[in-house]
Amino acid sequence: MYEQQFLLNEREKLEDSDLINYFLKLAELNSNLETIVDLIEKTNKTDTEIDFLNLILNKGFNLIPEADYGRIVINHQDSAYFLEKIYREELLNFDLDNFKKQEPVSRSRDILFKSQPVNKKIIINLKLDQQFLGAVILYISGETYKSFSRESVKIASILEKIASSYLTAKSYQKLQQKFKREVILSLSNLLAIHDQYTEGHNQQVAKLSKDLARAAGLTKSEIEKAYWSGMLHDIGKTLIPVSILTKNGPLTKEEFFRIKKHPEWAYRALKDSAELKDIAKYVLHHHEKWDGSGYPDQLTGTEIPLISQIVSIADAWDAMTSNRAYRKALSRKEAFKRIKINRGKQFSPWLTDVFLDNIS
Repeated sequence: MYEQQFLLNEREKLEDSDLINYFLKLAELNSNLETIVDLIEKTNKTDTEIDFLNLILNKGFNLIPEADYGRIVINHQDSAYFLEKIYREELLNFDLDNFKKQEPVSRSRDILFKSQPVNKKIIINLKLDQQFLGAVILYISGETYKSFSRESVKIASILEKIASSYLTAKSYQKLQQKFKREVILSLSNLLAIHDQYTEGHNQQVAKLSKDLARAAGLTKSEIEKAYWSGMLHDIGKTLIPVSILTKNGPLTKEEFFRIKKHPEWAYRALKDSAELKDIAKYVLHHHEKWDGSGYPDQLTGTEIPLISQIVSIADAWDAMTSNRAYRKALSRKEAFKRIKINRGKQFSPWLTDVFLDNIS
């Protein structure tokens, strides 16, 4: 009887222990799932591949507890750039500028791995279309007898799939950007062929818009949009006869009416492109004036998109300081004066100050 009771008690203890282990395991899986979801969300917000690799390394340490240290390897032109060991107890951040200055070593795993005693390692490969781009490597120190669990190997496989998806999306994004850039440059060249007096004008307005956007503290994405808006701001002029664009004298009302249509024509040409629809809006309003006397919609003040306001100043400055068929270029001093006079009339007061202080 005593033996039966003892066995029953021991069985209950085992069942309680199994139940506790089960819930602990469930909590661990839930924590891992949350970490992976967090990784996926942050992946969409990383700007560079280096940021992404750092993210993978950090999350790898969180998800794979056996790892003692890790390393990032980047393959570039058949050479491998690698970040020296990062230990678990150290902060999982590194000096990117210093990292970029490191000399490449030949892509040899013997060279890469022999600098630290290694027991076991997990390699999270970074590949795109079977091309090896690099790896995030997690190690177990040679001084211990640990090994990676089956769960850790599975997690590494999941991280590798996430990395592959990220690199594929990034590659597609770069391809889209390259295509957009080539289309915009082609359109800009078309205008240069149509009107020799505006050759180089688009490039100058684009550069000035980019510089002004940066000086005004805009985001990286907004700075890029300001640049491309400047490049395309006059594309609608390809529909205006050269005889009007290069007329050496005052325009008639009809001619001026046609000139004023060029922002709308540019908008209609660009608005249906998913990549250019924002730029289409900025181009449409680059001749609006702060006091509402501009065109095509007589917008006032902050009703005018900020990037349109930027392009407006850049366009006016380059137009004034460049030769035209109907006049010689103004001096920088005179152009500076005219920009200042039109502060709060034609141009945003704030952006005018930023331009005069930083750009002109």
